[in-house]
Amino acid sequence: MFHIKIKMQPIVLVIVMLCVFYTKAQDDSKLQAIVLDSVLTKNANAIVRSEEVVIEVNSVNSMIVKTKRIVTVLNKLGVGYADSFESYDPSRKIIQIEARIYNSFGKEIKKYKKSDFKDRSMYDGSSLARDDRMKYFDYTPVGYPYTLAFESEVKWENTAFIPYWKPVLAYFLSIENSSYKILNPKQIDLRSQEVNFDGYPIKVDKSDHEISYSIDNIPVKLPESHSPIFNNMVPRVRVALNYFNLEGVEGTATDWKSFGKWEYDNLISGRDKLPKETVEEINLLVSGVKTKREKTKRIYEYVQNKTRYISVQLGIGGYMPMTAEDVDRLKYGDCKALTNYTMALLKTQKIESYYTLVFAKEKENIDQEFASLQGNHAILNVPDEEEDIWLECTSQTAPFDFIGDFTDDRNVLVIKPEGGEIKRTKKYLPKENTLVTKAEVYIRSDKSMMANVHSVSKGLQYDWRYQTKLQSIKDQRIHYKEYWDYITNLNIQSLDLNDNKDAPKYEEKLVVTADNYCSKAGSRLLVTPNVFNRDTSTIPKYEERKTPLVISRGYVDKDEYIIHIPKEYSVDKIPEEKTLDTQFGKYSWGLERISESQIKFKRSLEIKDGVFPKEEYEKYRQFKSKIKKIDKSKIVLKQKI
Repeated sequence: MFHIKIKMQPIVLVIVMLCVFYTKAQDDSKLQAIVLDSVLTKNANAIVRSEEVVIEVNSVNSMIVKTKRIVTVLNKLGVGYADSFESYDPSRKIIQIEARIYNSFGKEIKKYKKSDFKDRSMYDGSSLARDDRMKYFDYTPVGYPYTLAFESEVKWENTAFIPYWKPVLAYFLSIENSSYKILNPKQIDLRSQEVNFDGYPIKVDKSDHEISYSIDNIPVKLPESHSPIFNNMVPRVRVALNYFNLEGVEGTATDWKSFGKWEYDNLISGRDKLPKETVEEINLLVSGVKTKREKTKRIYEYVQNKTRYISVQLGIGGYMPMTAEDVDRLKYGDCKALTNYTMALLKTQKIESYYTLVFAKEKENIDQEFASLQGNHAILNVPDEEEDIWLECTSQTAPFDFIGDFTDDRNVLVIKPEGGEIKRTKKYLPKENTLVTKAEVYIRSDKSMMANVHSVSKGLQYDWRYQTKLQSIKDQRIHYKEYWDYITNLNIQSLDLNDNKDAPKYEEKLVVTADNYCSKAGSRLLVTPNVFNRDTSTIPKYEERKTPLVISRGYVDKDEYIIHIPKEYSVDKIPEEKTLDTQFGKYSWGLERISESQIKFKRSLEIKDGVFPKEEYEKYRQFKSKIKKIDKSKIVLKQKI
């Protein structure tokens, strides 16, 4: 794999190159002079000229992965695609590795033998300990384009995870040729899954001993606003053995039930022992509490107050949690360990809970159709009569039963003693994700403004806001100035932030001022009544949209401000109410005269989540553009005679 940079620097070239690539199989033969196709260079930062991955499965605990790759880097934003390296650990050994760099004319300018590669830990900044390392090389380009030729051979003892094929790795990267081959001379039972092949010219060849895929001449894929996540759009092949090895632990699985059963028996079971003193402490903590939910809440908060997150990635520890006893003693652990620890504490109260694997951050599903080693995070599932409880055990700040957008609304693997089960985490509905803002706004004749603002956020809007309370006062003030960056000369006079985790809801009370908030036109004052919730986003226009429109999460905003007018002025005219009603949501903007010196501003916006055909994107863009325009609307204050 190479590190990916996805910023765009469009470049359209026709380049004549000589590329020389040494491999034993080629007996020092040279590549011929070629002309790069303008279809491949258009908008590209780099081109994968050739990538060949061959995986030979020799037994359930031995496979060889051979990689040959040629990448032409067209500009500085493509350098990341040439950062080739190999990682290794006690169960994964690098047999051979080399790289060569060629200038734009195909002349070799640098060669790296195995002994020339640097060696360092794969330390990620958060792990207490890791046993995986990497061999890599540093190369600073002296000009563009240049070409990297890279070759490696690595022996794996772990076969629970077989490197999958994803030929289209990133935006702004074109593919001249990519191939992937599984050699299975011992005919070990394996399964394969082909995803997102439609629309791609992929050649497939399968036999009893071999599976191969190849693809040619794939132009750059460009990012589009509000599109599906990248992995859900590009072709991918997963391969899994029915009999496999993970750090010396052999297993067999053909579906999620059997795979989950193996994980429970070999990675989870028997790691829940706790000291007698801790059990007594938990008994006292929940004494007198009658409901399972309240007991679970107290135990979850106990874990938050007692432990902290530190990653551990040593051998089987990259997959198996630390024991509950060790976490209790050390007071730290990674997501696996803290989830297992919470599960053990709940078990002391006979509360059933299950270790759960999930893809965190991007909303990616555990693939319910293909059982294999998947997920990058662990959370805890607590079945409940009304609705399952989901616990994010690594967070010291998240409210009980609140997973936010880190792991919401996606398929996960719940690991039970009897086997694995696919469940879906909580989906936060638009009506739950609310931001209600009320304000008293005082407009002054010198064009300045002063306001008392009170906002209450819930659901995912709570998730998007509550961590401001964890910042320093200085950073909080900077945050609000950046949040309301359309208000020039904004000053934060006072701040009162309250995080109610029991609700959960987040309250923000501010007193703010701004010089020159209004503008003057002769003797008149021009005022934007929507002071605190303007849509300033820009939704790009596409001549030909390629991907569906994805609105990943819906929400509701409601604003109501009492605007006090200077005594020297009166409202010239109250504009008519403006409303928009679309399949994507509803919007309203309106003013009401309360008295000679007061008007009420009201705004409501509901955005609906969903996936819409690409043809609907322009309608959504227009909907958002209209909101943006209306949000900037001004009213005229006329000076009294």
